[in-house]
Amino acid sequence: MKPSIVGIVGAHNSGKTTFITKVISILKEEGIRVCGIKHDPKGKSETDVKGKDSYRMYSSGAEQVILVSPKKITSFVRNNGNEDIKEIIDKFVMEDIDIVILEGFKNYKGFDKFEVIRKEENRDLLLKNSDELKGVITDYYDYHLKFDINNPNEFVKFLIENYIKRKKE
Repeated sequence: MKPSIVGIVGAHNSGKTTFITKVISILKEEGIRVCGIKHDPKGKSETDVKGKDSYRMYSSGAEQVILVSPKKITSFVRNNGNEDIKEIIDKFVMEDIDIVILEGFKNYKGFDKFEVIRKEENRDLLLKNSDELKGVITDYYDYHLKFDINNPNEFVKFLIENYIKRKKE
């Protein structure tokens, strides 16, 4: 069975990663298997260290390099500009994952989104007119479905009731 997919979106430095890591920790405590996928639209994230063997293998032209250590496996795969999130999930997410939480991907279609917006940002919603925006994660913003950014348990309960249980039924 395919995992449920939700996206957490927001402006740069809005608190997306901090909130998501808290949500993932709580879901793990509940026995729920989570896949987190982070969007790096500018390609600035460093995933390998120049000069290391895996870097050298990838740089030499390998289509895929897999780095195996006792506690994790890291895979580097050539992407060629393809950012079809559904295809990426189908291709790379493990079969026993219960939910995929996307960070970013605000302009991508096909999944429910929740926008992080904090009072100190002094802005309006990025996805104000999007049908895919289902709720906000906030410390002030008024929206028909909102979650307290300082209480990730509230959002986790919502995910379990509306995305994870529904999938398992």
